[in-house]
Amino acid sequence: MARIVVTISSDLFDDTEQETSIRENLPIRTLLTEAKREFSLPEGNYSFRVKSNGKILDPEKTLEQSGIQTGAVLILSRERRSVQQSQYSAFPEEEMPRRAIAGPKMAFLRDEDTGVTFDIRWQPAIIGRPDASNPESATSLAVNLGPLEGSKTVSRHHARLSEQNGQFFLEGIVDHNPTYLNDSLIRAGERRMLEANDKIRVGKFTLIFNYKG
Repeated sequence: MARIVVTISSDLFDDTEQETSIRENLPIRTLLTEAKREFSLPEGNYSFRVKSNGKILDPEKTLEQSGIQTGAVLILSRERRSVQQSQYSAFPEEEMPRRAIAGPKMAFLRDEDTGVTFDIRWQPAIIGRPDASNPESATSLAVNLGPLEGSKTVSRHHARLSEQNGQFFLEGIVDHNPTYLNDSLIRAGERRMLEANDKIRVGKFTLIFNYKG
């Protein structure tokens, strides 16, 4: 079966344009699945549209049936989710109610380079950057690194903090987006206790954990 060369473009990628060679009889739905896996995108509803005319591709059709030829640019985007659909979080992995911090201490993280601080007011407290195709996702982040330079080195849901009986804990979420505590790797699902002045490293950022008051 013949192959075509297309460019897949998305703000969801660290490098916004990716050229790829694919079978022209490949269904759009399969291409969406492969793109999510290849670029480690969170679960959700995605679509392709043709850059030249803005047409959204039918996921049940093949590239050939959709008239896609070599040189085409396909824009991958994530469909926005309304507040009514998910009142707690934009990330499927975090479909749970926020809970206020119950302990007596107010914790915060401080970016070592810029001095920007992030108060930890609820849990689970996600560290990450917003989904570029869904600006509302920023509201789900307790530590939103999106506005800082180098944020693309951080996953949209990179790590999380939780609190129990006044003690704070750090957890990794996925192994391909590593999280380090004082230079020690935290595996996905692993939970480590935090102490004042601990250093959390995600992407290019080093965040200092501490308490107020």
